[in-house]
Amino acid sequence: MILGIRDKMRFENDIVFVISEDLISNFDKCIEKVHPNEACGFIFGNIQEINDNGNFKYRYYSKIFQCIESSMSGPASFLMNNDKEILESNIISKKKGQKLLAIFHSHPMGAHPSSIDKKYMKYYHNCGIKKFTHLVWIIIDSKNKHINGFIYLDNKITQISIEVSKD
Repeated sequence: MILGIRDKMRFENDIVFVISEDLISNFDKCIEKVHPNEACGFIFGNIQEINDNGNFKYRYYSKIFQCIESSMSGPASFLMNNDKEILESNIISKKKGQKLLAIFHSHPMGAHPSSIDKKYMKYYHNCGIKKFTHLVWIIIDSKNKHINGFIYLDNKITQISIEVSKD
């Protein structure tokens, strides 16, 4: 698995998103299912807060992936008609004791937020629904399999670390 190279975007070292190889395999299946269009889905899991003498660090542990059918299929966009799909995702998180951690989607080339992604990242962060405040966006380049993670933090889109685990 190749991870995307950090660009000139702001980078947050205190947030790490951990993805198992099994989930990455599920990402690939989701991408193959809709190829050549963008794939999208939700990632559920839990967050560990680590207090290191007042310096807080956060590890997002992904556990469940749900591939979602886009209501606007295209090679350069995905859309969920409204927030119904996201709000209904509570059913899964309540049943399995997991919370919504991230929105996943693929790009045909590149693993960085598009201008539309940036607009929605800001929207979800500021929409008033608490569970969307620090929602991570996981973007994968469907061709090269580069994976990057982003979060809207302090009114800026910030790249976070991705760590691939064996389990």
